[in-house]
Amino acid sequence: MILVPAAVPRTAPAFQRLIDPEQRPAVRAGLTVEALPPGVRVEQLPYESVESVTVVLSGRLIAAGRILSPGEALHHRPGTSYRLTAVRGAPTAVLTVRPTPPRAVIPAQRSGSAPAPSWRQVEVGTVRLDPVGVCGPYADRAADAFLVVLSGASSFLGELGEVPLLPGDLVYVRAGERYGLRAGRRGPVTAVLGRVGTPGATLGPEWDSRPMRSGQADPQG
Repeated sequence: MILVPAAVPRTAPAFQRLIDPEQRPAVRAGLTVEALPPGVRVEQLPYESVESVTVVLSGRLIAAGRILSPGEALHHRPGTSYRLTAVRGAPTAVLTVRPTPPRAVIPAQRSGSAPAPSWRQVEVGTVRLDPVGVCGPYADRAADAFLVVLSGASSFLGELGEVPLLPGDLVYVRAGERYGLRAGRRGPVTAVLGRVGTPGATLGPEWDSRPMRSGQADPQG
């Protein structure tokens, strides 16, 4: 379990590496968070061999001709560039998830070449829990998992028991570790929950480049 307290910046501009594969070679993805000033545009360069996923944590973001709200994600195919624009009014915090497959399984590609059908490695969803509601605990041997608390006080359910979490906290767990979330008694909890599988694994439908809002997870898991 890797806990990053207060991972979501409240002021812009700001950038932070939350999970760095160079420092933690065993993780299956790199996670960064960035706070964009209102109205700013960001051009993201393509990554040839892996997808990248943009998740809105606060504020609103214009991408692929749509306005994304907190909890919504945009999946980018390998080799594609994209533009992000923060909506005016308040800073927008975005989480970027980029899988780090072993070098031996990274296919050789050139710009403009068609990516392999199994390019999807990341699944992202939004879970909403009523007071004292529970999601999990789960133990996925095929994927790493992460969660970011967007609102409400909660507790992480893991190998070390219950760990208190506040809005903005991030937790990353390796494949096989138990993870779950329990809402506090004073109010509901909203969190982003994600999984990062191995190359070639199918974690869900082909979302392509369309913004999506995953359905509510079953509070009883």
